[in-house]
Amino acid sequence: MTILKNAIVLKARLPEIALLRQQLAAAERGEIAETEFRRDAFVPALAEEMVAEFPSGFALCLRCEEKIIPKGTIAEAVFKRVTELETERGDLLDDEERDQLNADVSMEICKKAFVKTKYIRAFYHVESEFLFIDTTSPGDVSRLMGTLVKLAGKIQTVTIHISGVKNGVTTRLRQLIAAELGDEVRPFGQLEADDMARIRRQLAPGEPIEVITYKGTWLAENDEVLAQLADGFEVEEIGMSYPPAAMTFRLTHQFRFKGIDFAPQEPDENGGEVDGIHDWRMNVMREVEGMVGVVTELCDLMEYEQPVLDEAADDGAEQEPAE
Repeated sequence: MTILKNAIVLKARLPEIALLRQQLAAAERGEIAETEFRRDAFVPALAEEMVAEFPSGFALCLRCEEKIIPKGTIAEAVFKRVTELETERGDLLDDEERDQLNADVSMEICKKAFVKTKYIRAFYHVESEFLFIDTTSPGDVSRLMGTLVKLAGKIQTVTIHISGVKNGVTTRLRQLIAAELGDEVRPFGQLEADDMARIRRQLAPGEPIEVITYKGTWLAENDEVLAQLADGFEVEEIGMSYPPAAMTFRLTHQFRFKGIDFAPQEPDENGGEVDGIHDWRMNVMREVEGMVGVVTELCDLMEYEQPVLDEAADDGAEQEPAE
């Protein structure tokens, strides 16, 4: 089963494993309190390991807990309480009394609210300095990196975002279908387009956006897709495979990876005992190194110059993950 299912990619310089383990071990790991609306905390990524090491990097896991309070619930309860009190005393509450009442009501509702918990996992490849965060939400990236910065101090990060990925993929898909470059040239390099694409077109600002999704039809021979691309449609999302790592995924125009899937490996025929922890480390290494290959290939295809992180980043060089 694939472990890394989605990915937003950062270029990051994280602390060494030993130091990061010390920093995370000293952090508060308790669950959300009765009077807290939200709490984020790092928890073990594997067994009891806060920083789970694999041969080419390490993994982290952030637990995000948040009270689920329907929109308008607090405001409605405060309004009802204010109305009751003002009717009772025959006079309006002043601003200070309203603020205190709002705080009291908020705490009462918070104590009774249902807690929603989710986990955000991140996988760091030391040599390439790629950090793969298993999500498609920039908000999750901000939560994980914000919590990590609080514990580890300054961390230099840059979101890998190729602004021309939409045009680049659209051009290469057109070249692939039309065989513009000849049979010997591969528009996607080591990558291959599969049977899924979502294309969109907006003729002018204010005009409706047209979206067409193709699925289950081989893109490399689809003349209908070629005609739509010639008519102004651009690729918003495309299914791809990367044979060197036996993996498939969907690439979005925002350079996010969705639905990552790796072909299952042949079972070990040595007949030894199953070691789940060892298998996890080997599988994560395989998947992370596969993603490193994909990102590197895409950066080369799109002629994107990867940022070089300084050994010691100063305040001006530090960048937060892009929203």
